[in-house]
Amino acid sequence: MKRALYIFSFIAFIATTFISCGEDRTYEYLEMTKENQWTYSKMKEVYLWADSIKTPSRSEFFATTSKFFTSIKFKGDNASYFTDTVSLGTYGMKFALMRDPMGMRPSKVYALVLYVEKGSPAEAAGLERGKWITAVNGRSLSMSSASQLQQGGEVSVATEYLEYDDERERYFWIEGDTLKLPQSVDIDACNVCLDTVYTVRDQKIGYLLANSFSGDDFTAKAENALARFAAEDVSSVIIDLRYNSGGSLSNALAVANRFVPSTADSTPFCTLKGNGGEVDTVYNYKAVQDNLSDKKLYFIIGANTKGTAEVLVNSLNVSRGANEVYIIGEKSAGANVMVEKIESPYGFAINPATAYVYSSDGNELPATGIQPDYAVDELGQVAHIYNLGSEQEYVLYNTLYLITNGALPSQVAVKVRPALFTGNERSFSR
Repeated sequence: MKRALYIFSFIAFIATTFISCGEDRTYEYLEMTKENQWTYSKMKEVYLWADSIKTPSRSEFFATTSKFFTSIKFKGDNASYFTDTVSLGTYGMKFALMRDPMGMRPSKVYALVLYVEKGSPAEAAGLERGKWITAVNGRSLSMSSASQLQQGGEVSVATEYLEYDDERERYFWIEGDTLKLPQSVDIDACNVCLDTVYTVRDQKIGYLLANSFSGDDFTAKAENALARFAAEDVSSVIIDLRYNSGGSLSNALAVANRFVPSTADSTPFCTLKGNGGEVDTVYNYKAVQDNLSDKKLYFIIGANTKGTAEVLVNSLNVSRGANEVYIIGEKSAGANVMVEKIESPYGFAINPATAYVYSSDGNELPATGIQPDYAVDELGQVAHIYNLGSEQEYVLYNTLYLITNGALPSQVAVKVRPALFTGNERSFSR
């Protein structure tokens, strides 16, 4: 009733405003601004900060829909976003942008490829983890132009690689191949990307790389992997979420259920509270047989870890009690709100924040991100970038070492960690 009353009041306001000089032009106005009227009405209905939205002026309703959506958002909202009618897709890679990590050319900008989706334009071009991109279409990269590596038409990218000079005992940049990136496309991002069991010092350790909690097949794939870990009686499990920016809470709950004891059954995994402060939804644990609640659990997180992935880490960190959770890597992105995609009748979609997320202990998810128990910078060693899942890969090596030795190694191989990796000199693709 409240929502219906609001919509009626809004239309009445429009009608009053546009009956002038004896001529009723309300219908004409409504037709010309229908996309933004729909956006305004829907945001007032579901938006987490609906009370902050002021009634737009007459001229504001004539803005493009994306600009209109941005203009009515709460100023502190960094989560909500607009999806245009035509998707530009993606090249299908994650990368870290930085100035020369070797310090030889401090002004030169590099994009280090961290992950490439299977079947993506990036894979078709020959890009892979560990490649360094230095230019696009013949123009050197800059911190502001790297968006060209996310989506767009066909482009050429120049690469370089590092080579060690034994005589001078230092690394040098060597010119690499120039590769052709096909036009960006819509692709289904990998969710459960890798699962394996390592044997290190007679310990069996399960490793699961989950880059997303999206997809109808996620739960089956994750449960199969975790059931395998249980069958092989691993002593510890590593869940790598460093590139996971969210997805379905139900999918995350399916993973969480495997790590809680029967005493946690029917207790909250997380709670959503909408713009009135009332509880919208509660996701409860459902403990399963042959679970992994007695195994040590290690999460790898990073700057790209966001949203649902943070819910999983935070809630299990609370719920496991005496069976501790260990968090390795870098501080996560920080996203304490749920974003809901709402399709419009006009071909575009709005993605507003609709609820605050509370973890299993009833506390709001930290907006500033989750701090790791053991800080390991993924780019702390860039001279050799190993494939994900390799026991030599820097973060995984440190995690396996922590599991088997109880502490991080003091030094691993050739460690390059210059000050250029700090502050605004380094950023990640999202």
